[in-house]
Amino acid sequence: MLPANAAADQRLQRAESEVRRLTRCMAMKDRQLCELRKALAHSATVHYSFEDRLQRELDSLRIMMPVNEFQEHWGKSTGDRPVEGIVVKLPYVTSILSVLFDAMCTFWMDCDHDHPPKSSTVAHAIDERLGLSSQRNGEASRSGQAYASAIRPDWVKEADNRHHCRLAGMR
Repeated sequence: MLPANAAADQRLQRAESEVRRLTRCMAMKDRQLCELRKALAHSATVHYSFEDRLQRELDSLRIMMPVNEFQEHWGKSTGDRPVEGIVVKLPYVTSILSVLFDAMCTFWMDCDHDHPPKSSTVAHAIDERLGLSSQRNGEASRSGQAYASAIRPDWVKEADNRHHCRLAGMR
């Protein structure tokens, strides 16, 4: 071989070995990325599982909370009761009532009157807290919708003109 060809062959061999080295580096980086993705997916799964468990525990504590609050109010005089809201003395509170009271406070207590929460949002939240299944079309369960409608403030019902009520004198 001519010396000029030998130099070109050497450069070609060096280039090929550099390509092989870079290919191995890329394969190693791809494996590392794959392992990182798996670790991230595992961490996210553990996080969401933990978050879901904590949410269920919180919901179960909320279900029990109104019973205690109502029992505290039974022994107090009217002067000791909170100024805001309404206190109702009930013989007992069911888990459904507890969830409805919680949803009422969550969605309606400090809501923006110009942009009230959507009924579907409230119904889905009630479904989730009560463990009810949504309908096949993705809408909240009929029970969730009925509960959401029951706790919807009258001023919202009047403002959206969906609920036409007869006046008391016209019955």
